[in-house]
Amino acid sequence: MDSDTQPGGPTTVSTRNFNALWAGAAITNLADGVVKLTLPLVAVSITDSPALVAGATLANTLPWLLFALPAGALADRVDRRHLIMTMAAARALALAVLVGAILVDVLPLAGLYAGALLLGTAEVFADTTRMSIVPMVIPRNRMESAFAKLTATETAANEFIGPPLGGLLAAAGLAVALVAGGIGYAGALFAVAVMTGHYRSSGHPGPAANAPGLRADIREGIRYVWQARVLRTLLLVAGAASGCWAAWLAVIAVYAIAPGPMNLSRAEYGLLIGALGVGGVVGASAAPALTRRLGRRVVLAASMASLTVLLAAPAITSSPRLVAVATVLGGAGSGAWNVTYSSLRALAVPDEMMGRYSGVSRLTSWGSMPLGALAAGLTAELINVRAVFWGAAALCVLVLAATLRTVTSPEFRQLEVRATASYEPEPARPHWS
Repeated sequence: MDSDTQPGGPTTVSTRNFNALWAGAAITNLADGVVKLTLPLVAVSITDSPALVAGATLANTLPWLLFALPAGALADRVDRRHLIMTMAAARALALAVLVGAILVDVLPLAGLYAGALLLGTAEVFADTTRMSIVPMVIPRNRMESAFAKLTATETAANEFIGPPLGGLLAAAGLAVALVAGGIGYAGALFAVAVMTGHYRSSGHPGPAANAPGLRADIREGIRYVWQARVLRTLLLVAGAASGCWAAWLAVIAVYAIAPGPMNLSRAEYGLLIGALGVGGVVGASAAPALTRRLGRRVVLAASMASLTVLLAAPAITSSPRLVAVATVLGGAGSGAWNVTYSSLRALAVPDEMMGRYSGVSRLTSWGSMPLGALAAGLTAELINVRAVFWGAAALCVLVLAATLRTVTSPEFRQLEVRATASYEPEPARPHWS
């Protein structure tokens, strides 16, 4: 067999391949930030019903509940680079259709929903696959730094640059903003296209006649996650934390913007939410150094503690400065957790399970967010907004306790030892700095 067909071998582990994947992720997330801001604006141009406008965002995020598991299973069966490229092409095509319908003024609300659903579905498959391809393009002893670069870049592009850019483009025209998003997805396709080598999982039989079906692959992936006790617990606490964060995000505007207790203007509220992204970039960038100095268990526990502070702050005080500090801290914890947990997962999970584990992980984290938002809305309606923060903080204390118990267990230490033992000698070429 030609070495070019061996996943994770010398032809895939290279600076060029990682940089191409990194560039593709940056461009994709920039386009995501533009498109996700624009879709509700397109809905507003069609209907003035708040519920129907919200339907565009619902259609765009619903695929995380519907397709995360199939996306993970498919990523373990096919060439992962080709799957990412196909999803980029599908998103560019979907936007081209939406732009055409807008220009000739024939876009119905149902058509917008269909386009948003397709865009969201492609995002699920592309993002899940990207997580499973990272260990195939970098030396294993560079995992932390690679995930730090990816997480910081994705946060900056998706939360800092993309939405404001989308607002500027939308001011010139909704079609202009969507065209820019389509160009971004096309650019991401070409960035990933320059990667060399093959990216099919080495441990899956692929399309052979005796290969298990997709449903069997999904069941096997769920069974693997359930049996990996430490990773399963970390995955579940991350899902619970995501639900708590979504609850905070769902009602913080009511609490923060005047006449709410914090008495902020809309512009000041935008800065408050932007503080999450600032913290996320800082936390992700600092995670590798913190892990080397303090260890993974400390970083993971401190990250979850910072989320507890984020949730509890508005329950305790309405001071904009204190809540802003807590928001930066919570964002930093989120960024540090994502890098530390993702790199540990990439080292501990075998290649043939990487896609399916990523799918289960995404389902848990992203799937819990609409549930958290729904619970927050009901609690705020039946009791008050501050009760949402108290409830989320109380749940997060339990999550923190579960995290502490897990990371201080002998099983976690054994997992770390196995992950560290899986380091492969860094290749002489290319040089990684």
